[in-house]
Amino acid sequence: MKKLFLIHTALFLLLLTSCATNRMTIDARSVILETTSAKVDFSKIKITEKFGETQNPFTGKTFFRDYVAYPYYSIKKFCSALDGEISEIKTISSGGHGNSIAVRTEDLEIEYFGWIKLNEELHVGDKISKGTFLGTLYGGGDCGMKLKIRMKYKNKVINPEKWLR
Repeated sequence: MKKLFLIHTALFLLLLTSCATNRMTIDARSVILETTSAKVDFSKIKITEKFGETQNPFTGKTFFRDYVAYPYYSIKKFCSALDGEISEIKTISSGGHGNSIAVRTEDLEIEYFGWIKLNEELHVGDKISKGTFLGTLYGGGDCGMKLKIRMKYKNKVINPEKWLR
């Protein structure tokens, strides 16, 4: 009886703290299904393009980046970091940032975009689980492109770095 009480108390405290912080932590392992090489160490995969005001290295002009990106040399196949519903799929034939797919769960939405080949079995409105294969970065191998991630909370763009650790 005492053991059961302790288990229920621990579960209650866990639920209470997760609701109070209303935060979810996602790391590189949460979005990567396959790396470009077996030599890639997950713990060393870090965001290379940071959210916020930045300067274009070619033009020198300042702009606001509303996403983060993981480096081209690390990720080949990626998955959803959330249980949720496919809220949007965009395919772009040329220019822009390539294709995109967005997954929404309650007030949080994560959009994955870049030069990616999307999982053709997914459609807007599909319910998916965390870990569902979403796509493959073009090129694969060591020449794959960056995986860009934009997050919205209650339809407002937020800094993904607070969740992506």
